[in-house]
Amino acid sequence: MALFKKPWNLTDGFLFGGILVLMGFILQIASGPVDWELINSPVNLVLLLLCVAIVIIAFLLRKRSGFFAWLGSSEAAVPSIAWAFILTIVMGLTAQVPQRGWLGSMTTFWPFVLCYVWLTVVVGLVAMDRLSRLGKNWRAISSSLLHLGFFVTLLCATLGSADKRELMMTLHEGETVAKAETEDGKVYDTGVSVKLNDFEMEVYPSGMPKRFASDVVVIGKSGKETAAVIEVNKPIQVDGWKMYQYGYDEEAGTEGKMSILQMVRDPWLPMVYAGIFMMLAGAFLMLFTGFKREESR
Repeated sequence: MALFKKPWNLTDGFLFGGILVLMGFILQIASGPVDWELINSPVNLVLLLLCVAIVIIAFLLRKRSGFFAWLGSSEAAVPSIAWAFILTIVMGLTAQVPQRGWLGSMTTFWPFVLCYVWLTVVVGLVAMDRLSRLGKNWRAISSSLLHLGFFVTLLCATLGSADKRELMMTLHEGETVAKAETEDGKVYDTGVSVKLNDFEMEVYPSGMPKRFASDVVVIGKSGKETAAVIEVNKPIQVDGWKMYQYGYDEEAGTEGKMSILQMVRDPWLPMVYAGIFMMLAGAFLMLFTGFKREESR
C-alpha cells in the first residue's frame, strides 16, 4: 500500500515504463503476440467502459493516493509519451512484416500495446482534470477539448482496430460473391453480395493501363440493390463497407473478366474522427484566445 501512497516523480515514471516494457516481453514470450481478434465486438465495448471507469475511479482517488495523483501529472505524462515515442520510432524504422518476428508486427507487440494503454490512461486523467475546471476560463475549455479528443482518439483507434476489416474480394463476370479474404487467407462473410456485370479497361498506346473499373450490383443486408461503377479512387459504400477497385487479371489485360475489390470496414472510425475534431477545435480555441490576450495587452 505504501507504493500507492508515496509521492511519485519523473524518475519513477521512466522506471514504471521500463517495468511495463519488461512485462510486455514476458507476456510476448508466455502467450505470444496480442490477438486483436479476441477483443472484437462486443468485448471491445466492455473494455471501453472498463477503461473509462478506471480513469474516473483513479481521478476520484487522486487525493488519497500518490500513485493516482501522479498518473494525471506531467511526471507521468512525459515518460509515457517518451516510451510511446521510442516504440513508435522503432515501428517506423522496422519493416512491418509479421514474418520478421516481434518487431515486424508492432501493433501486436505487448510492450508497444502496454505503453500505449498507459499513455491513454494518463491522457484520460488529464482530460478529467481539465473537465473539472470548466467554467473558470476559455483556456480550460480549449485544454479540455484537446485532451479529451486525444483520449477518445487513442481509445477508439486502439479498441476499434479489432473490428476493422480489410479484405480482398475476387469477382468474375456474371458471378455473385459474398465472401472475401485477408492477406493471410482468412475467409469472412461480408454480409453483402457483389455481382460483377462487366470489367472495363482502357490502355494507353504503350499498353500501360489508363483506366480500369468494375460495373457491379451490390446487394445489401436488407436486400436493396445498388448499381455502381467502381474505379480507382472512386469507391462506393454499402452497409458500412467501402469498396475500392484494387486489381485485375494482369495477364489477360483488356480481355480480362476478373476484378479484385478491396473491402474496408471500420465501424469505430466516426468516433476517431470525433476525437480528432475535438482536438482541432481545442487547438483553434487555444489559438483564438491567445490572439485575444495579445490584443488586450
